[in-house]
Amino acid sequence: MSKVVERLAELAELGKYEGGINRGLATPQERKARELFARWATESGYQLTQDPIGNLFARRNGSDPAAAPILVGSHLDTVPTGGAYDGAYGVVAALCALEELDREGTQTRHPIEAVAWVGEEGSRFPIGCLGSAVFARLTSLDEAYALHDEAGVSLADALASADGGLLDLPQRGEQRVAAYLELHVEQGPVLEAAGVHLGVVSAITGQIRYRAVVEGTSGHAGTVPMDRRSDALSATAEIILAMEAAARKEGGAVVTVGRLVVEPGGTNVIPARVSFSIDNRSPDSDKMEAVEVAFHKTADDVSKRRGVRVMLERLDVHQPTPMDSKLREGLHRVAKIMGQNALDVASGAGHDAMCMAKMAPAAMLFVPSIGGHSHVGQERTADADLELGVTALTRAIVEVDK
Repeated sequence: MSKVVERLAELAELGKYEGGINRGLATPQERKARELFARWATESGYQLTQDPIGNLFARRNGSDPAAAPILVGSHLDTVPTGGAYDGAYGVVAALCALEELDREGTQTRHPIEAVAWVGEEGSRFPIGCLGSAVFARLTSLDEAYALHDEAGVSLADALASADGGLLDLPQRGEQRVAAYLELHVEQGPVLEAAGVHLGVVSAITGQIRYRAVVEGTSGHAGTVPMDRRSDALSATAEIILAMEAAARKEGGAVVTVGRLVVEPGGTNVIPARVSFSIDNRSPDSDKMEAVEVAFHKTADDVSKRRGVRVMLERLDVHQPTPMDSKLREGLHRVAKIMGQNALDVASGAGHDAMCMAKMAPAAMLFVPSIGGHSHVGQERTADADLELGVTALTRAIVEVDK
């Protein structure tokens, strides 16, 4: 078993349950994953540092002490029903690539840092790509610390706790970045369907996350006539279906409501309040705007007809992000030398590379996902593709260093 496969299997035990893997930010399981990365990096002789949000950096020195580092990495947290490869593969592969450079005796001019970003999924605290957003100064540290999970725990308190908190490591001082590379499983079916083993990401889709609330009036399920009701859940259903219709009409847009809380939650009680999440994505910002317009238009209509109150809050906004053209050319050169016909592919999923592209040239490599499965326990990538990706990433680092 290769080191990348062995390490992924070890990480997959952290947060594992019958429905997949659950490693939310600043939980004991996610902290253990950071500890594992730190142990591997220390054993390989790399300088390990941490920033105030919990991002970890394992540094391999370059020949030029004044050169800004090339960052390579991904994230260790998962969605509540996560798989073993989303994010974790990119972190493990980055560390394996540094070790491969050591074995080859390759000296780079730039320092190379393997990075484990925190909170990419936004599955506990409501902002995705949180660690990289704070690092890139797109989100302030104070704003991040003030976030609360559904139990009312702040991120500041979670990171100060013994169970899920920061590791006992030196503070990272370096803020400059020469370039950023990220290796990831595709999370979709395109590469597998094309029979291709490497993808070069052309752009990352835009994404807006919202919190919505619909407030109506509770009442007895058997005594309030239908024409006298102010049912928050029925109004919510209309809004959700209107957004779905708008996304279908636009084409190339997707909208998802993945979390919904109905109050008071009795089987014989008319819902008085519904809070729900909205995930709105498209490579075209105009299409995302059309979905949001559909929300507001329908909200205005149901407010008048059903006597409800509707509120919408934008939590997180990422515009469509193209990857750096020169780095993409370099990745294609690497693939060609390796005898691989890399396919240009757009990413429908968000990644930390979106944030890093705001401060440095950024590029991504994909390897296939079997069946296109992701964010589920049956997420799989062939061992040979995992190993191929590490080789491609190692050579890409050398290419970018030039």
